[in-house]
Amino acid sequence: MRAVLVSFRLDMARITVSSASGFVPFLLPLLFAVIFGLAGRTSGAADFATGGVVGSVFGVGTILPISAFSYEWLEQHGLMNGIIPADRTHQVIGRYLTLPVFAAIIVAETTLALAILHLTAHGNLNGLAQALTTSVLGSTWSFMVFELVLFPLFYRWNDMRKALLCVAAFFVGVAVLVTVTLYLMPEDAFNAFGDAVAQAMANPAVGIPAGLGVLVVMTAVSLPVSIACRRRKEF
Repeated sequence: MRAVLVSFRLDMARITVSSASGFVPFLLPLLFAVIFGLAGRTSGAADFATGGVVGSVFGVGTILPISAFSYEWLEQHGLMNGIIPADRTHQVIGRYLTLPVFAAIIVAETTLALAILHLTAHGNLNGLAQALTTSVLGSTWSFMVFELVLFPLFYRWNDMRKALLCVAAFFVGVAVLVTVTLYLMPEDAFNAFGDAVAQAMANPAVGIPAGLGVLVVMTAVSLPVSIACRRRKEF
């Protein structure tokens, strides 16, 4: 356990100290919240801005965890991995532990940004609870899923371009699958299926356990793959 914590602290130091400026973009969603909140007093743009605020937090939160890989590759931080008291398995587990930390940051940042948006647009926090329910959980879950897909790719290749190309290919494949499904399945049946899934996921008693179950399964696949890729490489 100590070796895992050593690796975790090293990665957090890489991210927060070496790329402290990376936290500056977290201020942008707060700025957007103020601007769109003021505009929304007369134009109703506050509702439209919710997606932009949540999306900007998601984008910044997604980049920071993978910056540990870029510092290993570009600034030779990987040389430290051979001298710290932790083997390769511990190092991978330690890096995965950064994900809950940034998930908590995303939750806190999104909550604060949406609160500012509601205060500047409406002068109160009415409707904030509903906005948080529909936005925060989905954004945080999407962040975890995205990172669990990215991590094995970054451990597989020491070239960020190749890893990102694989991510792009993955999303293209998903888009093709959805397109083919839309073409083969009758539109009414597809819409009915989508509405049924959306209503089921909107129920916390169903959506939360289902979301956690997906994360558990993905972690059970992603973590061993990352460990296997890492153990095949020399320091």
